Amino acid sequence: MPGLASRGKPITIRRAVVIGAGGFIGRELSAVLHQTGIDTACFTRKAAFMPPVGLAHCLLTADVVFYLASSINPLLGEQHPERAQADHRLFAELLCRLAQMQDPPTVMLTSSGGTVYDPDVRPPFSEVSPTRATASYGAAKLALEEELSAYCGTIPGIILRLSNVYGPRQRATAGQGVLAHWLRAVHEGTPLRIIGDPASTRDYVYIDDVVDCMHRLLHVDRSGLLATWGNPLVLNVGSGRPTSLAELADVLRRVVDRPLVFEHLPSRGLDRAQVWLDVRRARTAIGWQARTSLTDGVREAWRAAVPAAAG
Repeated sequence: MPGLASRGKPITIRRAVVIGAGGFIGRELSAVLHQTGIDTACFTRKAAFMPPVGLAHCLLTADVVFYLASSINPLLGEQHPERAQADHRLFAELLCRLAQMQDPPTVMLTSSGGTVYDPDVRPPFSEVSPTRATASYGAAKLALEEELSAYCGTIPGIILRLSNVYGPRQRATAGQGVLAHWLRAVHEGTPLRIIGDPASTRDYVYIDDVVDCMHRLLHVDRSGLLATWGNPLVLNVGSGRPTSLAELADVLRRVVDRPLVFEHLPSRGLDRAQVWLDVRRARTAIGWQARTSLTDGVREAWRAAVPAAAG
């Protein structure tokens, strides 16, 4: 994978564990880890904690545990608060197991850059911006962050606050993934829904760039990073650019090169008006920045979607 960052002597990776390997990011991350020769144990959220537990053996030799598992998104978080509670219990159980190990692996937790920061603060949001969840999803993510922070003296931790991740093979799930929903609507010949104010902004980051950030963190001196930036280390992972829904629609029009019909719906009440991340810390700490333009990323997502629709 091009552009991997390294600090001094290359870091030898024995094994990585991915919990949440069945999701959009988990699938892409697991594939890259396998392709680059890293011994990777992949678990879905449910499989990781169901007996017999193969996870326990894998943890004994793991250098890093990627925790991507979640049973909620912003909409489901409001509709099913019990799922967020169950997610928290599973993560707490994992950390409790790891804390009993003599040399626990680093835990990389994916959080939400779009829902954890205080909306009363003017963006772009940096890692030191005040946090304040205004909906259940953001509150659930902050609770997981706090759980990991409680083990700061025992478990090496990294929190990745992801902005709006998109790309090929992303499923159009209920309540999440505007571009995936729009691409499906283009193929089905139905109106593309714009929910809320078309001027509201998001920070769209391409899946390959997100996986590149995670992969880089395997090959740096993580102990040095935590000593410098704190344990857990918090990194924003985004494009560093705000894009309105209207601008995203214009990009899609150019990419698909056909007339598009949009249907405007009222706000759901849980969506933020402005999401825009300051990503300078990731560049300083590990030499990472998103490199895929929005137009190129949307084009790749469209190309991947066309064969599926044709078949």
